[in-house]
Amino acid sequence: MKKNVIVLGLGRFGTAVAKKLYEKNVEVMAVDINYNKVQKIADNVTSAVQADMTDEEAMEELGISNFDVAVIGTGTNLEASIEASLICKDAGVQTIIAKATSETHARILEKIGVDKITYPELDTGNRLANIISGSNILEMLKFSSEFTLVELKARKKWIGKSLRDLDLRDKYEVNVVAFKRDDQIIFTPGPDEKIQEDDNLLIIAKTENLSELEDKD
Repeated sequence: MKKNVIVLGLGRFGTAVAKKLYEKNVEVMAVDINYNKVQKIADNVTSAVQADMTDEEAMEELGISNFDVAVIGTGTNLEASIEASLICKDAGVQTIIAKATSETHARILEKIGVDKITYPELDTGNRLANIISGSNILEMLKFSSEFTLVELKARKKWIGKSLRDLDLRDKYEVNVVAFKRDDQIIFTPGPDEKIQEDDNLLIIAKTENLSELEDKD
């Protein structure tokens, strides 16, 4: 069953989250009071609506209580961030994620009951979208125009197989540089090292090949 996500606030962060979720086939509604922002993203989300996220009645009309996840994308407007978070909490949204711009802002959001608080970084929107959509790609660090360092949750079909068996280098043009297993990091694992359940792999991959690494099983 697909997750149903509403993104409130279409600044750089909210826009990145909304677009990436839509790319991952997540049902996403994008909301902002600014008509131009709504129009700009309309073709890259399931639906885009002009509305005031701090207006409880307007949020009820959008069916806020029917969403599995709410992402509060505004951070610079502290009052709007808090009010929108409260509306989502009162509506019974299962998971609320909000952007914070300071430690004080984060503490307030925590007291309201926001489930996850994130800070505005250039690539945070993409990483957060991966988490929400269930992607097995956990973290990405782009260190050149061509290559990215990726932390990848092992696919189920990889469990019990060795790196030699999987032949990831030839299939996906990646190099496995380490395993994260429990609290240990196994650097430069040998070709006969077998992947265990709950292993995370640290790999260097061509940025253009990242979509092929996502678990589509």
